[in-house]
Amino acid sequence: MRKYFTGGLVILWMTVIFAFSAQTAQESSQISQSTAYRIAKWQNRFREQEKSEKELEEQAEKMQFVIRKGAHMSEYALLAILLILHLGCYGYSRKRILLLAWGGAVCYAASDEFHQLFVPGRAGRWTDVCIDSLGALAGVMFTEVLRRFVQRKRKKQAE
Repeated sequence: MRKYFTGGLVILWMTVIFAFSAQTAQESSQISQSTAYRIAKWQNRFREQEKSEKELEEQAEKMQFVIRKGAHMSEYALLAILLILHLGCYGYSRKRILLLAWGGAVCYAASDEFHQLFVPGRAGRWTDVCIDSLGALAGVMFTEVLRRFVQRKRKKQAE
């Protein structure tokens, strides 16, 4: 049952990534600009600043690149984590699971960038594949650090 559940989560998340990639450049920019603007507005309130609407829009414009690339990395970190959970159902060695999860996420990132070549206003970029791959690597590393932390904690409790 776990295989089907985790496999379904992997497919669902790949579908979400595909849907974001299928957005035109204008749609994608509107989403990231809106997100950046909300963050700028929140920072303005949190820091008790009184920035004008124009200053908030300028701040949002500067933040947009970081937000877009951070979203890419997060998408692929989560994909790698889900792949690790799914591959763990098959009895592979830990090293093989981690390598397959990272490799699968990288391959999906490359296919996603290829898909973007056919979306109006979008372009497939190797730099984005590299950013996505770093995100997947971060997901793999996070999972491994968390696993080791839990193992140490369990070992201490058993003593």
